[in-house]
Formats: sequence, C-alpha cells, structure tokens
Amino acid sequence: MRVLAVLSVMLGHITHQGPMAHRELDDYPVKITAQFGAAILMVVSAFFVCQTIRRGDTGRWMWRKAARLVPPYLVAVVITYFVMRMADASFNGQAFGSHWWDKLFGPTTDGVAWASSWYVPVGWDLFVNLGMIQGWHQGFIWLDGSYWTLPVQLMVFAGAALLWSRTRWFRSPHALRHAKLLVWGMTLVPLVLRFWVFGLDNPSPWAFAVVFGFGLHRLHAFAAGIAIWLWSRGRMSTPHLAVLLAAVVAAQDLHLYPFHVALPTDPARLPSDIGFALVLVAVCAAAKGPDWTFLRPVAPMISWFAGISYGVYLLHQELGYILAKALQLAGLPGWARLPLVLGAAIGAGWLLTRLVEGPAHRRLTTPRAIAPPPRTPPDDLIGDEPNGPAPVSVGGSS
Repeated sequence: MRVLAVLSVMLGHITHQGPMAHRELDDYPVKITAQFGAAILMVVSAFFVCQTIRRGDTGRWMWRKAARLVPPYLVAVVITYFVMRMADASFNGQAFGSHWWDKLFGPTTDGVAWASSWYVPVGWDLFVNLGMIQGWHQGFIWLDGSYWTLPVQLMVFAGAALLWSRTRWFRSPHALRHAKLLVWGMTLVPLVLRFWVFGLDNPSPWAFAVVFGFGLHRLHAFAAGIAIWLWSRGRMSTPHLAVLLAAVVAAQDLHLYPFHVALPTDPARLPSDIGFALVLVAVCAAAKGPDWTFLRPVAPMISWFAGISYGVYLLHQELGYILAKALQLAGLPGWARLPLVLGAAIGAGWLLTRLVEGPAHRRLTTPRAIAPPPRTPPDDLIGDEPNGPAPVSVGGSS
C-alpha cells in the first residue's frame, strides 16, 4: 500500500501538478489527476502508530520516529533550495550578485523572485522550510509541495505519544469507547472549525494558521488508520468502520476546497475521492485479510522500493519539475521525459536513504557504549602512603 501510494503521488505530481504550475510541461502522454497518495500514506502511518506505540518507552518511540524522518528532510530541503536557486534563475535568465552571500542567499540582481513560474528562493525560504513552519502563514513559500506531510506527521506522533503516556484514556475500562470518540473527533471537529466556526471567507491569518499549521485538514486520514487498526483487531464492527470511512472520504473531499474559495472547480476532486475510497478498501483488505501470496514473485522489489519510499517522496516533486524543464530544453518530448524523471526520483531517493536516512537513524538511536569502570586494585596492594595508594603494576592479561 505504501508503494502504491508513493507511485500515485509521483505520477500525479509529475503529470498533473507539474503542468499546472508550469504550463510548458503539459505534454506528457498521460495525466494522473487523482490525488490520494499522500492521504493514504497517513492512513498507513496511523495504523502502524497503533501497532507500535504500545511497545516499550513512549519517549524512545517518539525519538526513533523523529530520528528517521527529520535528518533526510533537512538534507532534502538544503539540496532542493540550492538546486532551485541555480536552476530557476537560469531558466529565467537571472543572475546573482558577486558576493558569496548574494550568491547563496540573496535576491537576484533584478530583485524579482517570480520572473516566471520558476520561483527563485532566498535565504528566508530556506530558514522557513528547515523550521517546518510553512503552514503557519500564507506568505511562506514551500520549496517543495510534498513537505507539508512531515510537520503534520510529527505533530500527530507527538500527540499520540502524549495521549498514550500522559493519560489513562486508553488504559481505563472505557478505553475502546475513548478510541472511537477520538477517531470521530479527528474527522468531524476540523470540519466544524474550518467550515462553521472560521468560515471559508475568514481573512484572518490566524484562521489559516490554525487549520494548516496544526494540520487539521488532514486529521481525518489518521483517524481512518486508527479505525482500520481497531477493526482489524475486532474492536470495531464492520458497519461502524464503513460509516467512519465514508465520513473520512467526505472530509477528504471537503478539505480539497482552497482556503477562502467557496466554490472550487478542480476537476481532480472526483477522481481523487474515488481513488481514495478504493485504496482505503485495499488497505482494509491488507490489514485483516489473508496474505497476498500472488505478489510473492515481486515481493523483493516491493520491499526494496518501500524501504526507499520516504527518500523518493522527499526528492521527486520540485526537483522533478526542474529536471523535466532541463530535459525539455534539451529537446526531449513528454513521453521520453516521464521515465527519466521517474527513474531519477527513484535513484535520488535511494541515495538519500543509503547516505542519510539509514546512517542518521542508526547514529541517533544506537545506545553509546559505556566504558567499563577503572579496575580497583586488591586491598593487599593498596599502599598506606598519606598521598594515596602506591602505584600498581599489572602485567600480562587479566
């Protein structure tokens, strides 16, 4: 399911979102308009939160999550920033000042960031993205549109850790009732806040910050993952799950509304809703049904791609657009660019996983070896000198 979700994200971004942002790239042989992959990744993530958070120390669990997610993200942000700066300025025919600060962080010599659809980021954009605060203000720029998932996931993980370790809600005799109330609250409360309490025409920056800064517009996907886990363990009935997932699909559709726009006309809404609903059913089948033995011949390939999927996710979108533009300038049509961009994203994701994600996670989560205490000499070898024991010579192995 993770591989399917990441592939759908890649194809949707390259063939649909890319041409929406950069019209000149609209010559691919196919266009995947269904946008559900990122939401499915959150569903799967929530399922495994329920599976793993009960094991051992909750603080260590949270640390391992952060150690896995944050280092490759920070490296991806730095790479994307500098590639965007150089490539987008080149596409626009712009230049930077001669000072090293101007070259790395300053504006272009003409002072225009949006000379075309290719935005030239500055040092402030790097700071905002490294700090993961892009969703807190409409004026902040996302260096890569895929980055929105990380702060949302980290907040949900932290919330889960606090609920599990600091409350008795899920250890009391009413724990199951509390869990069911939680998933319904995660689905319905953000809708009430956004569409009733705040309103779509609310111009206040704080309203945008509450919805998108706290990731309220995506909590329904995590609710679906929790509900599927409960159902797979026999703690939620099938009719109850069906009603909950129907509400989740409705919430997914409503949250596709652009902020401050009352009547969206995005043609991707219906394919996205249908795709999301179908893959939710597939996730349920994977969670509770028999093993999918028909996939055994390709299991090694699926496992390998799943292992690098986070790196692929981080590096495929904006860098993919830049590569597609460069290949187009070199004369390659859409049908030839598509496999090259996909292959480059997979290769870059593999490198990020091997060189950053894996080593950083091991370094940050492996306990440090504790040096043994110094040997105390036997009592009969301790001297009586007033300045301390006499020197002890230990020869050979002991």
